[in-house]
Amino acid sequence: MKPSLLLLVGMLLAHGHAAAQVAPPAIGDRVGDYASIRTWHEQYLATSPGQRGRVEALRQIVRSGSLGERGLQRIFHNLEGRMAIDPSIPGVEKTARLLASPNRAQVKGHTRELLYAIGIHNDGRNSLIEMSRKLDRPWGKTDADIVLRNHRTGLYGRIEVKNYSLRSQITNQAQLTAQMGKMAREARLTGQPQFWINRQGITPQLRRYAARSGILTLDKVGTGQRLPAGTQSFNQALAKMDAHFMRVAQRRAMFGGTMIGFGVGLLTESLPETWAAVQGLSDHNHPGAWSRLGSAGSYSIAGAGMIVSGSALSFAPRFAEATQGRLYAVGKLGGAFSVAVLGAGVAIDISRYHNGAISAEELWRRAAHASSVAAGGTTGAWLGSSITAVATANPALAAAGGIAGGLLGTSIMTYAGGAILDQTMEAARQRHDQAFGESIYRRYGLASTLPDAST
Repeated sequence: MKPSLLLLVGMLLAHGHAAAQVAPPAIGDRVGDYASIRTWHEQYLATSPGQRGRVEALRQIVRSGSLGERGLQRIFHNLEGRMAIDPSIPGVEKTARLLASPNRAQVKGHTRELLYAIGIHNDGRNSLIEMSRKLDRPWGKTDADIVLRNHRTGLYGRIEVKNYSLRSQITNQAQLTAQMGKMAREARLTGQPQFWINRQGITPQLRRYAARSGILTLDKVGTGQRLPAGTQSFNQALAKMDAHFMRVAQRRAMFGGTMIGFGVGLLTESLPETWAAVQGLSDHNHPGAWSRLGSAGSYSIAGAGMIVSGSALSFAPRFAEATQGRLYAVGKLGGAFSVAVLGAGVAIDISRYHNGAISAEELWRRAAHASSVAAGGTTGAWLGSSITAVATANPALAAAGGIAGGLLGTSIMTYAGGAILDQTMEAARQRHDQAFGESIYRRYGLASTLPDAST
Protein backbone atom coordinates (compact mmCIF):
# COMPACT_ATOMS: atom_id res chain seq x y z
CA MET A 1 0.00 0.00 0.00
CA LYS A 2 1.33 3.43 -0.89
CA PRO A 3 2.43 5.74 1.93
CA SER A 4 -0.08 8.40 0.87
CA LEU A 5 -2.92 5.86 1.06
CA LEU A 6 -1.76 4.74 4.52
CA LEU A 7 -1.75 8.36 5.65
CA LEU A 8 -5.29 8.88 4.34
CA VAL A 9 -6.56 5.74 6.08
CA GLY A 10 -4.88 6.85 9.33
CA MET A 11 -6.47 10.29 9.13
CA LEU A 12 -9.91 8.78 8.51
CA LEU A 13 -9.54 6.41 11.47
CA ALA A 14 -8.35 9.25 13.73
CA HIS A 15 -11.27 11.41 12.62
CA GLY A 16 -13.69 8.59 13.31
CA HIS A 17 -12.21 8.05 16.80
CA ALA A 18 -12.43 11.78 17.57
CA ALA A 19 -16.03 11.90 16.34
CA ALA A 20 -16.87 8.96 18.55
CA GLN A 21 -15.34 10.80 21.51
CA VAL A 22 -17.37 13.96 20.76
CA ALA A 23 -20.81 12.57 19.90
CA PRO A 24 -22.68 10.49 22.49
CA PRO A 25 -25.33 8.05 21.25
CA ALA A 26 -28.74 9.59 20.61
CA ILE A 27 -31.27 9.55 23.43
CA GLY A 28 -33.87 8.33 20.96
CA ASP A 29 -37.26 7.38 22.37
CA ARG A 30 -36.14 8.00 25.94
CA VAL A 31 -37.48 11.60 25.78
CA GLY A 32 -39.72 12.20 28.78
CA ASP A 33 -38.48 9.12 30.64
CA TYR A 34 -36.11 10.47 33.30
CA ALA A 35 -35.09 7.03 34.62
CA SER A 36 -34.09 5.87 31.13
CA ILE A 37 -32.23 9.11 30.42
CA ARG A 38 -30.31 8.78 33.68
CA THR A 39 -29.33 5.20 32.82
CA TRP A 40 -28.33 6.30 29.30
CA HIS A 41 -26.16 9.09 30.70
CA GLU A 42 -24.50 6.94 33.36
CA GLN A 43 -23.66 4.28 30.78
CA TYR A 44 -22.20 6.91 28.48
CA LEU A 45 -20.03 8.36 31.26
CA ALA A 46 -18.76 4.84 31.99
CA THR A 47 -17.05 4.89 28.57
CA SER A 48 -14.77 7.76 29.83
CA PRO A 49 -15.71 10.24 27.08
CA GLY A 50 -13.82 13.49 26.48
CA GLN A 51 -15.04 16.90 27.62
CA ARG A 52 -16.61 17.79 24.26
CA GLY A 53 -18.63 14.59 24.33
CA ARG A 54 -19.78 15.20 27.87
CA VAL A 55 -20.95 18.71 26.98
CA GLU A 56 -22.84 17.35 23.98
CA ALA A 57 -24.51 14.81 26.28
CA LEU A 58 -25.68 17.69 28.48
CA ARG A 59 -27.18 19.38 25.43
CA GLN A 60 -29.11 16.23 24.59
CA ILE A 61 -30.40 16.01 28.15
CA VAL A 62 -31.67 19.61 28.09
CA ARG A 63 -33.34 19.01 24.72
CA SER A 64 -35.06 15.88 26.05
CA GLY A 65 -36.72 17.71 28.95
CA SER A 66 -39.46 20.30 29.15
CA LEU A 67 -37.03 23.09 28.19
CA GLY A 68 -36.42 21.53 24.81
CA GLU A 69 -34.25 22.94 22.03
CA ARG A 70 -35.67 26.39 22.63
CA GLY A 71 -34.62 26.37 26.26
CA LEU A 72 -31.17 25.08 25.35
CA GLN A 73 -30.67 28.01 22.99
CA ARG A 74 -32.50 30.86 24.78
CA ILE A 75 -31.62 30.02 28.39
CA PHE A 76 -28.25 28.25 28.09
CA HIS A 77 -27.09 29.59 24.70
CA ASN A 78 -26.18 26.04 23.68
CA LEU A 79 -23.72 25.90 26.62
CA GLU A 80 -21.21 27.91 24.59
CA GLY A 81 -19.24 31.12 25.11
CA ARG A 82 -20.14 32.89 28.34
CA MET A 83 -22.57 30.04 29.12
CA ALA A 84 -19.98 27.28 28.83
CA ILE A 85 -19.52 24.92 31.75
CA ASP A 86 -16.95 22.25 32.61
CA PRO A 87 -18.93 19.00 33.06
CA SER A 88 -16.07 17.41 34.99
CA ILE A 89 -16.75 19.69 37.99
CA PRO A 90 -18.37 17.41 40.62
CA GLY A 91 -22.15 17.64 40.67
CA VAL A 92 -22.58 19.59 37.42
CA GLU A 93 -23.73 16.64 35.33
CA LYS A 94 -25.99 15.34 38.10
CA THR A 95 -27.67 18.74 38.39
CA ALA A 96 -28.00 19.12 34.61
CA ARG A 97 -29.47 15.62 34.35
CA LEU A 98 -32.34 16.71 36.58
CA LEU A 99 -33.42 19.13 33.85
CA ALA A 100 -34.93 16.06 32.13
CA SER A 101 -37.18 15.47 35.16
CA PRO A 102 -40.96 15.43 34.52
CA ASN A 103 -41.38 17.64 37.63
CA ARG A 104 -41.52 21.20 36.25
CA ALA A 105 -40.87 22.79 39.66
CA GLN A 106 -37.74 20.66 40.02
CA VAL A 107 -36.64 21.61 36.50
CA LYS A 108 -37.13 25.27 37.29
CA GLY A 109 -35.12 25.08 40.52
CA HIS A 110 -32.21 23.16 39.03
CA THR A 111 -32.18 25.44 35.99
CA ARG A 112 -31.56 28.36 38.32
CA GLU A 113 -28.84 26.45 40.18
CA LEU A 114 -27.10 25.57 36.92
CA LEU A 115 -27.33 29.17 35.70
CA TYR A 116 -25.74 30.37 38.96
CA ALA A 117 -23.02 27.72 38.62
CA ILE A 118 -22.31 28.79 35.04
CA GLY A 119 -22.11 32.42 36.16
CA ILE A 120 -19.60 31.51 38.88
CA HIS A 121 -17.58 29.30 36.51
CA ASN A 122 -17.20 32.15 34.00
CA ASP A 123 -16.69 34.86 36.60
CA GLY A 124 -13.07 35.79 37.26
CA ARG A 125 -13.67 36.34 40.98
CA ASN A 126 -14.47 32.75 41.95
CA SER A 127 -14.01 29.12 41.00
CA LEU A 128 -16.87 26.63 40.95
CA ILE A 129 -15.83 23.71 43.16
CA GLU A 130 -18.89 21.47 43.40
CA MET A 131 -22.67 21.29 43.07
CA SER A 132 -25.19 19.36 45.19
CA ARG A 133 -22.60 18.28 47.76
CA LYS A 134 -24.00 15.86 50.33
CA LEU A 135 -23.24 16.79 53.94
CA ASP A 136 -23.67 14.25 56.73
CA ARG A 137 -23.15 16.07 60.02
CA PRO A 138 -23.96 15.27 63.67
CA TRP A 139 -26.83 17.78 63.49
CA GLY A 140 -28.39 16.09 60.43
CA LYS A 141 -28.03 15.40 56.74
CA THR A 142 -28.24 18.24 54.25
CA ASP A 143 -26.67 19.33 51.00
CA ALA A 144 -24.82 22.36 49.66
CA ASP A 145 -26.27 23.59 46.38
CA ILE A 146 -23.04 25.29 45.28
CA VAL A 147 -19.52 25.27 46.74
CA LEU A 148 -17.13 27.90 45.43
CA ARG A 149 -13.72 29.37 46.16
CA ASN A 150 -13.00 33.09 46.13
CA HIS A 151 -9.82 33.96 44.24
CA ARG A 152 -8.81 37.12 46.13
CA THR A 153 -9.13 35.64 49.60
CA GLY A 154 -8.65 31.91 49.00
CA LEU A 155 -11.72 31.19 51.17
CA TYR A 156 -14.28 28.55 50.27
CA GLY A 157 -17.98 29.32 50.56
CA ARG A 158 -21.41 27.73 50.21
CA ILE A 159 -24.51 29.00 48.40
CA GLU A 160 -28.07 27.88 49.00
CA VAL A 161 -30.33 28.67 46.03
CA LYS A 162 -34.00 29.37 46.82
CA ASN A 163 -37.18 30.58 45.14
CA TYR A 164 -39.58 31.14 48.02
CA SER A 165 -42.32 33.75 47.89
CA LEU A 166 -42.85 35.92 50.95
CA ARG A 167 -46.00 33.95 51.79
CA SER A 168 -44.15 30.63 51.49
CA GLN A 169 -41.37 31.93 53.73
CA ILE A 170 -43.91 32.75 56.44
CA THR A 171 -45.55 29.33 56.08
CA ASN A 172 -42.23 27.47 56.06
CA GLN A 173 -40.35 29.72 58.48
CA ALA A 174 -39.57 26.91 60.95
CA GLN A 175 -38.14 24.72 58.19
CA LEU A 176 -36.08 27.56 56.69
CA THR A 177 -34.67 28.71 60.03
CA ALA A 178 -33.74 25.10 60.80
CA GLN A 179 -31.80 24.94 57.55
CA MET A 180 -30.12 28.28 58.30
CA GLY A 181 -29.18 26.92 61.71
CA LYS A 182 -27.42 23.99 60.01
CA MET A 183 -25.64 26.45 57.71
CA ALA A 184 -24.46 28.44 60.73
CA ARG A 185 -23.11 25.25 62.33
CA GLU A 186 -21.37 24.40 59.07
CA ALA A 187 -19.72 27.83 59.10
CA ARG A 188 -18.51 27.30 62.67
CA LEU A 189 -17.17 23.87 61.75
CA THR A 190 -15.42 24.72 58.47
CA GLY A 191 -15.01 28.48 58.58
CA GLN A 192 -16.72 28.79 55.19
CA PRO A 193 -18.92 31.88 54.61
CA GLN A 194 -22.55 30.95 53.92
CA PHE A 195 -24.84 32.63 51.36
CA TRP A 196 -28.64 32.32 51.03
CA ILE A 197 -29.85 33.57 47.65
CA ASN A 198 -33.56 33.90 46.92
CA ARG A 199 -35.17 34.76 43.58
CA GLN A 200 -37.81 36.78 45.40
CA GLY A 201 -37.77 39.03 48.46
CA ILE A 202 -36.88 37.89 51.98
CA THR A 203 -39.03 38.47 55.05
CA PRO A 204 -37.55 40.66 57.82
CA GLN A 205 -37.78 37.73 60.25
CA LEU A 206 -35.66 35.44 58.08
CA ARG A 207 -33.23 38.22 57.24
CA ARG A 208 -32.66 38.98 60.94
CA TYR A 209 -32.25 35.30 61.80
CA ALA A 210 -29.73 34.87 58.98
CA ALA A 211 -27.77 37.95 60.08
CA ARG A 212 -27.59 36.64 63.66
CA SER A 213 -26.37 33.32 62.27
CA GLY A 214 -23.63 34.96 60.19
CA ILE A 215 -25.33 34.16 56.85
CA LEU A 216 -25.36 36.73 54.04
CA THR A 217 -28.79 36.89 52.39
CA LEU A 218 -29.27 38.17 48.85
CA ASP A 219 -32.80 38.66 47.59
CA LYS A 220 -34.48 39.45 44.26
CA VAL A 221 -31.63 37.91 42.29
CA GLY A 222 -32.34 37.28 38.59
CA THR A 223 -30.39 35.53 35.86
CA GLY A 224 -31.84 36.91 32.64
CA GLN A 225 -30.52 39.70 30.42
CA ARG A 226 -33.59 41.90 30.96
CA LEU A 227 -34.55 42.08 34.60
CA PRO A 228 -37.62 43.78 36.09
CA ALA A 229 -37.21 46.88 38.22
CA GLY A 230 -35.99 46.13 41.73
CA THR A 231 -34.26 42.90 40.69
CA GLN A 232 -30.49 42.60 40.94
CA SER A 233 -28.43 40.61 38.48
CA PHE A 234 -26.46 37.59 39.57
CA ASN A 235 -23.32 39.55 38.70
CA GLN A 236 -24.32 42.20 41.25
CA ALA A 237 -24.92 39.45 43.80
CA LEU A 238 -21.46 38.05 43.07
CA ALA A 239 -19.96 41.50 43.72
CA LYS A 240 -21.64 41.59 47.16
CA MET A 241 -20.43 38.08 47.87
CA ASP A 242 -16.90 39.07 46.87
CA ALA A 243 -17.03 42.02 49.29
CA HIS A 244 -18.28 39.70 52.05
CA PHE A 245 -15.45 37.24 51.39
CA MET A 246 -13.04 40.16 51.67
CA ARG A 247 -14.45 41.36 55.00
CA VAL A 248 -14.29 37.88 56.47
CA ALA A 249 -10.72 37.34 55.25
CA GLN A 250 -9.49 40.72 56.52
CA ARG A 251 -11.14 40.21 59.90
CA ARG A 252 -9.48 36.83 60.29
CA ALA A 253 -6.14 38.18 59.11
CA MET A 254 -6.32 41.02 61.65
CA PHE A 255 -7.40 38.65 64.43
CA GLY A 256 -4.69 36.14 63.51
CA GLY A 257 -2.00 38.81 63.38
CA THR A 258 -3.14 40.18 66.72
CA MET A 259 -2.96 36.71 68.29
CA ILE A 260 0.56 36.30 66.94
CA GLY A 261 1.59 39.68 68.33
CA PHE A 262 0.06 38.91 71.72
CA GLY A 263 1.69 35.47 71.74
CA VAL A 264 5.13 36.81 70.81
CA GLY A 265 4.91 39.37 73.60
CA LEU A 266 3.84 36.79 76.14
CA LEU A 267 6.47 34.27 75.05
CA THR A 268 9.24 36.87 74.99
CA GLU A 269 8.43 37.86 78.56
CA SER A 270 7.95 34.38 80.03
CA LEU A 271 10.44 32.13 78.23
CA PRO A 272 13.59 33.30 80.10
CA GLU A 273 11.86 32.78 83.44
CA THR A 274 10.59 29.37 82.35
CA TRP A 275 14.14 28.30 81.55
CA ALA A 276 15.37 29.67 84.88
CA ALA A 277 12.59 27.78 86.67
CA VAL A 278 13.60 24.54 84.95
CA GLN A 279 17.18 25.01 86.06
CA GLY A 280 16.01 25.79 89.58
CA LEU A 281 14.31 22.43 89.98
CA SER A 282 17.64 20.88 90.97
CA ASP A 283 18.06 23.36 93.83
CA HIS A 284 16.45 21.70 96.86
CA ASN A 285 16.75 24.94 98.85
CA HIS A 286 13.90 26.44 96.80
CA PRO A 287 10.76 24.42 97.60
CA GLY A 288 8.64 26.76 95.46
CA ALA A 289 10.46 25.86 92.24
CA TRP A 290 7.61 23.77 90.90
CA SER A 291 5.03 26.51 91.40
CA ARG A 292 7.39 28.98 89.76
CA LEU A 293 7.74 26.62 86.79
CA GLY A 294 3.97 26.19 86.67
CA SER A 295 3.49 29.93 86.50
CA ALA A 296 6.16 30.75 83.95
CA GLY A 297 5.48 27.59 81.94
CA SER A 298 1.78 28.45 81.69
CA TYR A 299 2.61 31.87 80.24
CA SER A 300 5.07 30.31 77.78
CA ILE A 301 2.58 27.66 76.65
CA ALA A 302 -0.14 30.29 76.30
CA GLY A 303 2.14 32.49 74.21
CA ALA A 304 3.18 29.60 71.97
CA GLY A 305 -0.46 28.57 71.61
CA MET A 306 -1.43 32.08 70.56
CA ILE A 307 1.29 32.09 67.91
CA VAL A 308 0.20 28.71 66.54
CA SER A 309 -3.49 29.65 66.57
CA GLY A 310 -2.89 33.04 64.98
CA SER A 311 -0.71 31.48 62.29
CA ALA A 312 -3.38 28.87 61.55
CA LEU A 313 -6.03 31.56 61.06
CA SER A 314 -3.73 33.83 59.04
CA PHE A 315 -2.39 31.24 56.60
CA ALA A 316 -5.35 28.83 56.31
CA PRO A 317 -6.70 30.47 53.10
CA ARG A 318 -3.53 29.47 51.26
CA PHE A 319 -4.38 25.76 51.55
CA ALA A 320 -6.88 23.36 49.99
CA GLU A 321 -10.39 23.02 51.37
CA ALA A 322 -9.90 20.13 53.80
CA THR A 323 -6.65 21.54 55.23
CA GLN A 324 -8.21 24.98 55.43
CA GLY A 325 -11.05 23.64 57.57
CA ARG A 326 -8.64 21.83 59.91
CA LEU A 327 -6.48 24.94 60.32
CA TYR A 328 -9.57 27.03 61.05
CA ALA A 329 -10.49 24.55 63.81
CA VAL A 330 -6.93 24.71 65.17
CA GLY A 331 -7.13 28.50 65.24
CA LYS A 332 -10.40 28.51 67.18
CA LEU A 333 -9.66 25.71 69.63
CA GLY A 334 -6.02 26.74 70.06
CA GLY A 335 -7.05 30.28 70.92
CA ALA A 336 -9.51 29.09 73.57
CA PHE A 337 -6.91 26.69 74.98
CA SER A 338 -4.30 29.46 75.17
CA VAL A 339 -6.66 31.76 77.06
CA ALA A 340 -7.41 28.95 79.53
CA VAL A 341 -3.70 28.26 80.09
CA LEU A 342 -3.04 31.99 80.53
CA GLY A 343 -5.75 32.08 83.20
CA ALA A 344 -4.10 29.12 84.91
CA GLY A 345 -0.80 31.01 85.02
CA VAL A 346 -2.48 34.02 86.64
CA ALA A 347 -4.18 31.74 89.20
CA ILE A 348 -0.83 30.13 90.08
CA ASP A 349 0.76 33.56 90.59
CA ILE A 350 -2.04 34.59 92.93
CA SER A 351 -1.63 31.34 94.84
CA ARG A 352 2.13 31.93 95.10
CA TYR A 353 1.46 35.40 96.49
CA HIS A 354 -0.93 34.04 99.14
CA ASN A 355 1.62 31.38 100.07
CA GLY A 356 4.34 33.99 100.49
CA ALA A 357 6.43 32.72 97.56
CA ILE A 358 6.36 36.17 95.94
CA SER A 359 5.72 39.61 97.36
CA ALA A 360 2.89 41.90 96.39
CA GLU A 361 5.40 44.16 94.64
CA GLU A 362 6.76 41.26 92.57
CA LEU A 363 3.26 40.09 91.71
CA TRP A 364 2.36 43.57 90.53
CA ARG A 365 5.62 43.93 88.60
CA ARG A 366 5.20 40.61 86.82
CA ALA A 367 1.60 41.33 85.90
CA ALA A 368 2.30 44.89 84.77
CA HIS A 369 5.33 44.02 82.67
CA ALA A 370 3.70 41.00 81.03
CA SER A 371 0.58 43.06 80.33
CA SER A 372 2.55 45.95 78.84
CA VAL A 373 4.55 43.68 76.53
CA ALA A 374 1.47 41.74 75.44
CA ALA A 375 -0.47 44.98 74.96
CA GLY A 376 2.35 46.36 72.83
CA GLY A 377 2.31 43.27 70.63
CA THR A 378 -1.47 43.30 70.36
CA THR A 379 -1.67 47.02 69.56
CA GLY A 380 1.13 46.80 67.03
CA ALA A 381 -0.46 43.79 65.35
CA TRP A 382 -3.87 45.45 65.15
CA LEU A 383 -2.47 48.69 63.76
CA GLY A 384 -0.21 46.88 61.29
CA SER A 385 -2.97 44.65 59.96
CA SER A 386 -5.52 47.50 59.84
CA ILE A 387 -3.25 49.87 57.95
CA THR A 388 -2.14 47.15 55.52
CA ALA A 389 -5.71 45.98 54.94
CA VAL A 390 -6.89 49.50 54.10
CA ALA A 391 -3.86 50.31 51.95
CA THR A 392 -3.69 47.09 49.95
CA ALA A 393 -7.12 45.41 50.26
CA ASN A 394 -5.21 42.13 50.42
CA PRO A 395 -5.90 39.75 53.32
CA ALA A 396 -2.54 38.01 52.95
CA LEU A 397 -0.70 41.32 53.27
CA ALA A 398 -2.98 42.27 56.16
CA ALA A 399 -1.83 39.15 57.99
CA ALA A 400 1.81 39.98 57.21
CA GLY A 401 1.27 43.56 58.42
CA GLY A 402 -0.25 42.26 61.64
CA ILE A 403 2.69 39.97 62.30
CA ALA A 404 5.22 42.73 61.56
CA GLY A 405 3.31 45.20 63.74
CA GLY A 406 3.08 42.69 66.54
CA LEU A 407 6.81 42.03 66.50
CA LEU A 408 7.58 45.76 66.45
CA GLY A 409 5.15 46.51 69.27
CA THR A 410 6.58 43.66 71.34
CA SER A 411 10.15 44.87 70.84
CA ILE A 412 9.28 48.43 71.79
CA MET A 413 7.47 47.46 74.97
CA THR A 414 10.09 44.89 75.95
CA TYR A 415 12.80 47.54 76.12
CA ALA A 416 10.91 50.78 76.69
CA GLY A 417 8.22 49.29 78.90
CA GLY A 418 10.77 47.82 81.32
CA ALA A 419 12.43 51.17 81.85
CA ILE A 420 9.10 52.96 82.31
CA LEU A 421 7.97 50.30 84.76
CA ASP A 422 11.16 50.61 86.79
CA GLN A 423 10.79 54.38 87.01
CA THR A 424 7.13 54.09 87.96
CA MET A 425 7.82 51.57 90.70
CA GLU A 426 10.75 53.59 92.03
CA ALA A 427 8.59 56.71 92.23
CA ALA A 428 5.86 54.73 93.97
CA ARG A 429 8.39 53.32 96.42
CA GLN A 430 9.67 56.81 97.25
CA ARG A 431 6.15 58.11 97.81
CA HIS A 432 5.44 55.14 100.06
CA ASP A 433 8.62 55.76 102.08
CA GLN A 434 7.84 59.44 102.43
CA ALA A 435 4.27 58.74 103.56
CA PHE A 436 5.54 56.21 106.09
CA GLY A 437 8.18 58.60 107.41
CA GLU A 438 5.69 61.44 107.75
CA SER A 439 3.30 59.20 109.67
CA ILE A 440 6.11 58.31 112.10
CA TYR A 441 7.02 61.96 112.64
CA ARG A 442 3.38 62.89 113.22
CA ARG A 443 2.97 60.00 115.61
CA TYR A 444 5.80 61.21 117.84
CA GLY A 445 5.26 64.91 117.28
CA LEU A 446 8.56 65.49 115.47
CA ALA A 447 9.17 68.06 112.77
CA SER A 448 9.41 66.43 109.31
CA THR A 449 12.74 66.86 107.60
CA LEU A 450 12.12 64.29 104.89
CA PRO A 451 12.79 65.49 101.36
CA ASP A 452 9.89 65.66 98.90
CA ALA A 453 9.70 62.44 96.86
CA SER A 454 8.98 64.47 93.76
CA THR A 455 12.36 66.29 93.91
